[in-house]
Amino acid sequence: MDVRYADEVRDDLLVSMAWLDERCGGLGDQLEVEFFAAVSVVQDRPFSFAADHTGYRPCRLRRFTAVLYYRIESDIIVVMGLFVGGRDESRLHNRGEP
Repeated sequence: MDVRYADEVRDDLLVSMAWLDERCGGLGDQLEVEFFAAVSVVQDRPFSFAADHTGYRPCRLRRFTAVLYYRIESDIIVVMGLFVGGRDESRLHNRGEP
C-alpha cells in the first residue's frame, strides 16, 4: 500500500525531534529512524493494528514513548499524526474524519 502523510505530521516529527534533542543531542535523529521504521511496519501489515477510541489505528514506536496514528483509505495508508510523551491525542480530531 502507498503511504501518504497529513500535513501536520511533518511538524509533529520536527517538533518532537527538536524537543528530544534539547534533552539529549542525537535523540531526535533516533526518533526519526524509529518513526520511519514504524511507517514501514504499518505499510507491511496495515490491518495488524485495530482502531482505538480516536478512530485511528495506533502503532507504538519501539524505543520511544511515541505513537504513530494512521487510517486506511481504500488502498492508501494515511499517517495522521505522531504523538510523543503522552501528548493530547484529541488534536487528531482536527485532522479529518476517521
